[in-house]
Order: sequence, then structure tokens, then C-alpha cells
Amino acid sequence: MTPLKLPNGTFEYDPLQPLGNAGGFGQVFLGRASSGEEIAVKKLHLSAADAAHRELAVADELKGRAFEHVIPFIDAGEDADTGDYFVVMPKAEGSLQNKLTKNVPLSPLEAADVLLQITAGLLEVGDLVHRDLKPDNVLFHHSKWKIADFGIARFVEEATASNTLKDCLSPWYAAPEQWRSERATHATDVYALGCIAFCLLAGKPPFTSNPQAEHQNAPLPHFVCSEPRLTTLVQMCLRKTAASRPSLTRLRVILSDIINKPQLTIGGGSLIDLATAAAHVSTKEQEVQARLAKEKAEREERAALAKSGFEILADNIERLWGKIHSQAPNAQRTTGYGASAFKFQIGTAELVINLSKSNILEPGLFRHSGWDVVGFSQILVSQDQPPYCWSASLWFVRMKGQTEYRWHEASYFRMFMHSSQFEPYSEPPGEHADMTASNITCGTQFAFGPIEIDDEKEDDFHDRWIQLLSRAATGRLHRPSTMPFSWPPFR
Repeated sequence: MTPLKLPNGTFEYDPLQPLGNAGGFGQVFLGRASSGEEIAVKKLHLSAADAAHRELAVADELKGRAFEHVIPFIDAGEDADTGDYFVVMPKAEGSLQNKLTKNVPLSPLEAADVLLQITAGLLEVGDLVHRDLKPDNVLFHHSKWKIADFGIARFVEEATASNTLKDCLSPWYAAPEQWRSERATHATDVYALGCIAFCLLAGKPPFTSNPQAEHQNAPLPHFVCSEPRLTTLVQMCLRKTAASRPSLTRLRVILSDIINKPQLTIGGGSLIDLATAAAHVSTKEQEVQARLAKEKAEREERAALAKSGFEILADNIERLWGKIHSQAPNAQRTTGYGASAFKFQIGTAELVINLSKSNILEPGLFRHSGWDVVGFSQILVSQDQPPYCWSASLWFVRMKGQTEYRWHEASYFRMFMHSSQFEPYSEPPGEHADMTASNITCGTQFAFGPIEIDDEKEDDFHDRWIQLLSRAATGRLHRPSTMPFSWPPFR
């Protein structure tokens, strides 16, 4: 046994005798009080260096309060000798995880009884959010199911910057908002309770393949439950939006009704029909929430990708301006064509690049070519005398068969047009640009490109447009000799 000196007493624990599996916040070991009574000692994954000797106040918050469905703390705090943090609790007969391992699925009434006792424990400590509710933290003690580890998750969250709460999550039971590092509320515990309910009825947690993505975006898998009211309750608890989950008080009422009025599940009649219909509607509502959550996550991810792309392009253009200004000190740079467009000018010649962040494109716009274009820009050089404009589209795109998004340059020309319209130009997003990039024959064709303009291709991109600007500044810019053309296009 290893001695342990905590604020309110001296204990011992055996680091070679774990009680249950290690969790995100710590490991429980068999221990002994000074009276000789067996106890459970939880060693937190937290040191004095992490917590800066912060007082573990969870014991004080629960001290002196009588609980029926919460495991009390005997002591908690920093070990005087090692600086490690421990929580001392009564030793339980087993955990809900043990029961799940040996005896699942449960009948609806058995499951409802367990869930009601957990709900009662959450209500008993209504001023605290558990944050890490799971079967390992639901213990069978004195013939009742009781919740352990109240306040530990909050202590770790508030006490340390080196351990984030996301790192300590129990992934099979963590609510969508926890994966986004948002503030945990009672609705967070309700979601975990829903995961436990699913376990009791289906024999396994709802999301195990990719918990982070599934908890946030995936619809609840099908599960069998002969009590439609309990089916509805599980669906309600596992709604993706925290504010739409039921309160603990409401859950207590529903669970009590299921236990006290089981006759509703026997035979037919209007009431069982209504409960079945409610379960069906709840399932559909859950599916809609999951779809909307997935669509929102995809929009946010796409917006972040586009933002990154425009930052790459902006840096690219800054380096282009640096090259222009270093060789042409009389070159001017102004903002024109809107606040997000930059104009570089030498004499009457202009080089204009549009960096509008609003040019973010929705997926599926290029359905023929299979291009996934996230962002669009354009670049042009204009010549005053004789008047002439040369432009190209800039696409932040993952091309069909490719795995990465890169900026590409492409100029277009119209076939079957009068020679005066036979010019390289910038094609906006739409059907023509999509069909040109596909194998479909159309009147629009690539004049040049598409070709990468970032990373190792950046210098070539700069050279092309510096050459075009130089020719425009001296009145020598004109259409290329042939279409399509390769670089250099002039003879």
C-alpha cells in the first residue's frame, strides 16, 4: 500500500489494484482508510505543476449534504508528499459499466429504473454540471445506482492550461458542444444520459466509429425498444442542439410515468398508438437535427477552407507587388474596383486582382467537370493605347481525381466568334466554366491553362503577369498569335 496525505486525513491505496478502467480524468484504485475500511481512491491525471497547487474544492461543495443517488467524497486534494491529486470515495459494489459488460440489453422497465436513479442524482446536485457522465461513473452502492466524480471535470477544466477538457473527454458519451470546446451545461449531462440509455437498450454506445464527427453530425442509429415512450426519450436526449434537449425535471416525470404505468406498453389502443406515433416523430426530428448540424459543419469547414485559400492568394499577390515595386519604383498601388481589389499601375497600364472574400462557391456548382471550386478570383491587365484587356480566372479548386486544393489560373476564349472577340478572358463561375473543364463540347475553350499558380509555380505566375504589365505600359499588349496558346504567347 502507498500512503496518502490529504487535507482531512491519511489513507493508503494500492496502485497495483485498479477498480475499473482508466478514464480521461484519472484511475481508481483500491484503498484503505485509517479505520481499516476499504475505500476507492481516484488518482487524477493532474499534478501540482499542472494545477499550480490549486485547491481541489469539489469536496467542499458537496460536504455536509445528504445524497441518495450521489457518491459522497470522503476527502479530496493534493497529496502532501507527491503533489499528485486524489479523490477518496466509499468503495462501491460495482459500476454500471460492469453491468453493461455482463447483462445487456436491459428490458425497457429495467433501463428506465436505472435512468431514473441517475436523473435523481443529477437533480440532487443541481448546481453542478457533471461533464463526464458515463457508465464507469455510475456506481452501485448500498443497493442504489449513484453518480460518482461530480466536479472533477470542472476542476481539471479550470485548473490547468496544459490539459484541455477535449483531451479528457470520454468520446462515446461526449455531447456535440463538448467537441467544439463550448461551455458545458445541464443539457450536456442530458446528452450523456441519452448515450447511457442507448447503451442499456442496444448493448453498445450510439457512436463508436468516429465519435467526434458522429456526435456532432450523424443521425442516431436504429435501436429496438418495445416501449415507445422510452424510444422518444432517448431521441430527445440525443438532439444535437443543446437547447432543444429536455430538462432533468421533465426526464424524471417521463421516466416515472414509464415505470409506474407500464400497462401502456401492453396490447393496443389509442394511447399506445399515440406513444408509437410520438416515437416516430421524435426519430424524424432527430434525423433532421443531425442533417442540419452536418450541413452547418460543412458550411463552416468550407468557409474556413476558402478563408485559408484567399490568405494564400493575398500573400502571393503581396510578393508579386514586391517584385514589381523593386524594379519599377514609380509603380503605384491603390485600392480600386471595391475595397477587396488591388490595382498596381505603371503609367496608364493597370494590373488588377480581385480578392473579394465573398467569392466563396457552394459545392456541386461544377457538376460536369467534377471540379470542387471553393473560391474564385480574377486578374487582368489593361492597356490604355491602343485599348486592350487581358484577363484570367483564378480558381481555388480541387480538381477531379486530386486530393488537394490549389490556386489555378485559366484564360478562356470563344470559338466561332468574330476575330475581334477572339481574346483570352476571365470566365465567371457557371455553366460555361464547368463545361469547358469537362469533356463536353461547347463554344468556350481554354485559351491557357488551367495551371497552378501557388507554391513551386508562383514565380512562373509572377513572370507571366509582370511581362503582360510591362507590355501594356509600353503599348505592346495584343491578342496572342494562336488560340489556345502556350507561354510566351507573343512572336
